[in-house]
Amino acid sequence: MSREKWYSKKSTRDKQRIRQELQQRQEELLRKEAEENEKKLMALKNEQLSQELELKNRQLANAATNIIYKNELLDNLHVELLKIKDKDGKPLSNEQLQKINKLINNAKSDDRDWDLFEKSFNESHENFFKKLKAQYPSLSPNDLKLCAYLRLNMSSKDIASLINISIRGVEIRRYRLRKKFNLPTHKNLNEFLMEL
Repeated sequence: MSREKWYSKKSTRDKQRIRQELQQRQEELLRKEAEENEKKLMALKNEQLSQELELKNRQLANAATNIIYKNELLDNLHVELLKIKDKDGKPLSNEQLQKINKLINNAKSDDRDWDLFEKSFNESHENFFKKLKAQYPSLSPNDLKLCAYLRLNMSSKDIASLINISIRGVEIRRYRLRKKFNLPTHKNLNEFLMEL
């Protein structure tokens, strides 16, 4: 084989090797770029999910605040009813007051508010109620309501207005929940529920 042919073959092999190396480098760069793009896309999706969760939590808080406001209005209405006098200046009869109070109490304990709240809560908190019921089947519907409000870090005063009981009643229910969850005294109930 002549030198020229040898150089020509060597040159062809070198070009081929260089092309392969360049192609491998390009493929590696494209793979790294695809990985980086995937990471950026995941970060954007996580940010979007985080913003959606924050928005849903704000909507939940607003819904709860509206229910609290409605219940406070109904309480004020009840107080004002006691002050109403008939045309002769006499207070309303017990029968009349009982009818009106029954309507007020029915409005305060209307399950439609809770149903909407529960649906929205489940959408933003990944089926929280299903998990709770599966792990703690002895929980009552009232326990589940309290758990939702505690997970949202609501105050005892707000919870009392939402479930139409006294603040002391909320504290008693919190104590009973701790017992059902078998929580040690050093463990915070709200934190426990947020970790579920």
